[in-house]
Amino acid sequence: MTIPTLITRRLRLEPLEPRHGRDVEAYARLWEVARYTAEVPHPYPTGGGIAFAEAVVAERRHGGGHVWVVLEKTGSEAIGSIGLDLFEDRRAAELGYIFALWLWGRGYATEAARAVVDFAFVDLGLDALHSHAAVVNRASCRVLAKAGLRRIGNVAFDVLPERGGSMIGECYRLTRQEWRS
Repeated sequence: MTIPTLITRRLRLEPLEPRHGRDVEAYARLWEVARYTAEVPHPYPTGGGIAFAEAVVAERRHGGGHVWVVLEKTGSEAIGSIGLDLFEDRRAAELGYIFALWLWGRGYATEAARAVVDFAFVDLGLDALHSHAAVVNRASCRVLAKAGLRRIGNVAFDVLPERGGSMIGECYRLTRQEWRS
């Protein structure tokens, strides 16, 4: 499946490709970024960004792999990654993202999330989006709320064993009907 490039006021979201791998590694390798995630390893392996991109491209061939790198509109360096992990029924997806530490607080995550939310409902025709953010990551919780998702509660979710195996997260959801209104 081909996924389109998404354009926002300040950003360009391009389908993740192996050529973006080094940029992804530059921000994913930082503990300040990885510590809020369930699956980004730390220390991040050398070549991990390219391996991740290659896995996404392979998944895309089978109808998945909805992952974009985020670039400033006129830039060439990836400043974040955002994606949708489709549920088995392909009617809903999990929204996830990470961004370069040196650009936190500029509204880029919210802007990118809104573009991907619109893509999920318009282009993929999904019925619902889900996401979660670590309770301690207040900025990410605000991003999800600003992107239109509503908080539905807390949950313990699995994380890498080196982070203790679980983390408390705030759960968010947005249905197609809520998105329309």
